[in-house]
Amino acid sequence: MISGLDEFIRTDVAPRAQDIDRDATIPPELVETAAALGLQRILAGPGGRPDAARIEEACEVSQAIAAHSPAVALVIAGTRLTTYLLGKYAPVHLVDRWLEPTLAGRTFGSFAITEPHAGTDIRGMSTVAELDGDRYVLNGGKCWVGFAPVADFAIVLAKVGSTDRDAPMVALVVDMSSPGASGRPGPELSGFRGMPNGELSFTDVSVPATDRLEVEGFAGMMDGLNMARIDAAAYACGLLRGALVASLERANGRAAFARPLADLAIIQRKIGRIATDYHAARALTQRAARSFAEGDGGDQDLISMAKMFSSDAARRATDEAMQIHGALGIVTDEPVNRMHRDAKVTQIFDGTSEIHETMLGRRALRAQSAGRLVPFVDDEPAAEPSAPGVGGRR
Repeated sequence: MISGLDEFIRTDVAPRAQDIDRDATIPPELVETAAALGLQRILAGPGGRPDAARIEEACEVSQAIAAHSPAVALVIAGTRLTTYLLGKYAPVHLVDRWLEPTLAGRTFGSFAITEPHAGTDIRGMSTVAELDGDRYVLNGGKCWVGFAPVADFAIVLAKVGSTDRDAPMVALVVDMSSPGASGRPGPELSGFRGMPNGELSFTDVSVPATDRLEVEGFAGMMDGLNMARIDAAAYACGLLRGALVASLERANGRAAFARPLADLAIIQRKIGRIATDYHAARALTQRAARSFAEGDGGDQDLISMAKMFSSDAARRATDEAMQIHGALGIVTDEPVNRMHRDAKVTQIFDGTSEIHETMLGRRALRAQSAGRLVPFVDDEPAAEPSAPGVGGRR
């Protein structure tokens, strides 16, 4: 783990977590301190090329921070995401311009896919880039975009020349100071408060044809989405840990009917379930991160499983933590109340739990039809069964 992380969490994150939630603002100096520790550049390798092999370490950092403030974890991981995409796919002139100042916390970049009428259905989006000589002319808008109100640049997924569902896509790197480009805050959110979030608008924005990721647009965005989903699972694991610790402290420190809450079987059962979900979510998230480190954008099924299971488990755990806290659980400035609101967000962004369930079920059914159950049932192909009495288990 990165040197200084524990002290950063203890002195900078934990004491400010409730203020960040109440004010929906993260102090700039906190982001600068994180950058000085190198938290944003965990995945940055030599020459700006990303080192995906360190994504498990990045997940551990996100979990540790998210146990106290998922919003801070998201600000840090959001920077890792945009700089990862820049370092992996952007031409040299864009890497030279944006990478280092973003890793240092001096500039911010957005990753913009979602539109008001196109969320999970990416091919339904209507943002269009018309190629005009050596430039694209970009028109459209994006919503639910991290860093939107403060973004210096944005990686924007757009269709090329048409709004047809099957139109080719391009991932443009847009200088947000360009005429016609603007960012603004979106609606106030119930969770992950403090993370700048909002909308981007593009009206006849001129973008040099060279200012794009050097990958087919949809493929590049899926790489980024997989990374974002692993991060989302990590935030959920952090919330599980936070809910577990808060529940243990409450159960051991509170009495009811002349006996500690901790002596009640119902409380013990709740805490046992939270602890089990926490360890299961961590293990699944680690496997998903390991698959990403191995290349090719990771194992889509493992990543969906990790994101879905961890976020659903975090919501269950924080709900139980609120119950264990009784009336305090419904006080908005209590940590468990904030955790509960944060956990709900993890079930929605980067693909809802329902869409991950649907995708996984569809792929499992297709795999069975094709005789390929390994990704869903076994880690390795099953050995041929031995005849009774000739070795092997009966």
